[in-house]
Amino acid sequence: MLVKDIVGIMEEIAPPVLAEKWDNVGLLVGCENASVKKILFALDAVDSVVDEAVASGADMIITHHPIIFKGLNTVTDKTSVGRRIIKLIKNGIAVYSAHTNFDIADGGTNSILAELTGLEDTEGLAATDNAFIGKVGTLKEKTTLKELARKVMEILNAPGVNITGAPECFVQKVGLCTGSGADRDFMLNAKSKGCDVYITGDVGYHDAQFAEEIGLCLIDASHFYTEAVAMPYLCGYVGKKCDAECIVTKIKGESFKLMTKN
Repeated sequence: MLVKDIVGIMEEIAPPVLAEKWDNVGLLVGCENASVKKILFALDAVDSVVDEAVASGADMIITHHPIIFKGLNTVTDKTSVGRRIIKLIKNGIAVYSAHTNFDIADGGTNSILAELTGLEDTEGLAATDNAFIGKVGTLKEKTTLKELARKVMEILNAPGVNITGAPECFVQKVGLCTGSGADRDFMLNAKSKGCDVYITGDVGYHDAQFAEEIGLCLIDASHFYTEAVAMPYLCGYVGKKCDAECIVTKIKGESFKLMTKN
């Protein structure tokens, strides 16, 4: 298969038209007519993932977060991104990124997290330019905030989560947005739709206070874990549609490490 064939498959799964205007999605590094026999899936094309791709003989990396995001004026060995791109090109490795379009798409990050959490009768959380991002749904049975937090930790294989709200309070209607979803408008949307709890990542101190003020419980499961869980599913989607070998990174790319007092 060729890079452009994989691009076509990705655009069926996560149409670029769904991406937010500020986003940068699509084929960001590489040649459309290059051959692809192995694809590596990862949340980010960080140095360790690029090295893994080289070592494993991958011809292409598919990521959620774009390797080129904000303005890039030069590609030199003076910057980490420049060095990464140079290594990719030297080794003939293409990079394709599906970011907010995969968040928004049916079967994307938010759909996957909603399904894993056990939400039923789901609807969109917040309107975007072309669709809705995030999910709102209902658990089959009421549960405590503490038990839901434990479930989220288990399904995400996360070392821990932060919560806002009384651990023993009962919750049933749930809003969620994967990644960096600590937007106060998103929280207000969740509250207006009757949500008892909102699951997301990147919650700041004052964001948590705001949620408490409006009577909305929070589960902050981190940016990394709420999105990384979707990559094996994306690997599976693409693998069913192409002849290339599809593998998920073995690199744990979260930047923050949980420390405990011994």
